[in-house]
Amino acid sequence: KPYDRSVVGYCGANRSRNSVSFPSVLCCLCLFLAAQQARTGSLTGRITDEREGLIPGAQVTLTASDATQKSTLSNAQGLYTLASLTPGKYTLRVSAKGFAASEQTIDVVAGEHSTHNVVLSIVLEEKVTITDEKSLNVDNASNADALTLRDKDLDILPDDPEALAAALQAMAGPSAGPDGGAIYVDGLTANRLPPKQSIREVRINQNPFNAENDRMGSGRIDIATRPGLDKFRGSSFFNFSDESLNSRNPFVPQRAPFQARHFGGSFSGPVVAKRASFFVDAQYRVVDDNAIINATILDPSLLVTPFRETLLTPNRNVYVSPRFDYLLNPNNTLVARYSYSHTAAENVGAADFSLPERAYDRSNSDQILQLIETAVLSPTMINETRFQYLHSRALQSGNNSIPTITVQDSFISGGSQIGRAEAREDRWELQNYSTLTTGLHVVRFGARVRGVRITDVSPQNFGGTFVFSGGIAPQLDANNKIVLDTNGNPVLAPITSLDRYRRTLLFQGRPDMRALGG
Repeated sequence: KPYDRSVVGYCGANRSRNSVSFPSVLCCLCLFLAAQQARTGSLTGRITDEREGLIPGAQVTLTASDATQKSTLSNAQGLYTLASLTPGKYTLRVSAKGFAASEQTIDVVAGEHSTHNVVLSIVLEEKVTITDEKSLNVDNASNADALTLRDKDLDILPDDPEALAAALQAMAGPSAGPDGGAIYVDGLTANRLPPKQSIREVRINQNPFNAENDRMGSGRIDIATRPGLDKFRGSSFFNFSDESLNSRNPFVPQRAPFQARHFGGSFSGPVVAKRASFFVDAQYRVVDDNAIINATILDPSLLVTPFRETLLTPNRNVYVSPRFDYLLNPNNTLVARYSYSHTAAENVGAADFSLPERAYDRSNSDQILQLIETAVLSPTMINETRFQYLHSRALQSGNNSIPTITVQDSFISGGSQIGRAEAREDRWELQNYSTLTTGLHVVRFGARVRGVRITDVSPQNFGGTFVFSGGIAPQLDANNKIVLDTNGNPVLAPITSLDRYRRTLLFQGRPDMRALGG
């Protein structure tokens, strides 16, 4: 087929009059695309919010005057690009979820690469649903923002009672008072949580208006324990871990020893069929933890020496709690519960700058007796009587016969200044509440009486404490003589707390010890 020789000659020589080479076609195509590009334009830009935050995935639609459209999405950097646009006026619409749509008119010029950035405004939507509620219920269980945990909900919580208490406190959120939300076990105040396997239900209540509470109801945590059942049931567990998979602490030359063993279980069943039952749970936990000491001390020659050591800090915890449920008659039920817990820790207080000689031992023991009697006085009235007695003892034992030496940023040595500290606490509590249902109303009334006796002995800091800090002192030469300037005055220089302590030991007993920087 005849063709234009001028084009072929421009793009490349051909070998035959009846065929066109591939380079010739490629060159022609490039010329055609260049001509087309010269007759069209392109548009690009960035989609952001009012605070210059990038908006990826925004829908960008460009509508021409003849209603034809081109659309694209902004990428992860909020950028969009629309190419091969016929010159003319367009409507640019940009929309994204959570933002108000933007619609503008723009001009596309042939052969130009236009940039058009778009800023979207945030839109906040709020829905309010009004229901046909004709009554207001202020009961704890019917509180709208109360949280109730049972069965599988409890399984995902920590097994350790201390970790469980921390998790529940976190879920309860902020509350009135400096100690956070109050914890109640079977309606009585509690110093610690029972083991998780003995918990039947946890209710976190946010009702601050309940007159039954003696403090603001926000963050109140009510725990109900399990009664014995009509069949024998039991469970056990064992957790173990050690330092095998732990990384080495960078401040000690060797990996610190660690081992934790935690085991326990529960057993329940009937004592008298359909009349009496029991529930017993027990736990024992051993944690051989460690403390890392990284200090700087003086050796017998008063030379600065680094001190790094790992000190074993064993912890022991035992907990036993039996419960007995007895049906006195068809209208009266008695629940008796006793719990004993004991915690002991060794080598407490020695870590960081504190040397091993400052370690002391501590132990805590709690005994709790609870009696709960429930009486059905009539089909519309129930009476509950609760009694609790708590005996707690905390003991700490450490050396306070010698002074403590604190050399700031270097080390702390000497006595722990604990002595034999002891705190005994006896608390009792008696409650009696009645609940009366009359027509559409529920009336709850009663009284509570509490008593406490505390004996606290704390011989703190009986040995005294010496604190050494840095400052300005005369400069000393190699013979520990004061360096003088040309006028015969001492040359002053900053010294560290450790140097202050060294000079105190070096010049101890001399009348000019302070003048020498001690």
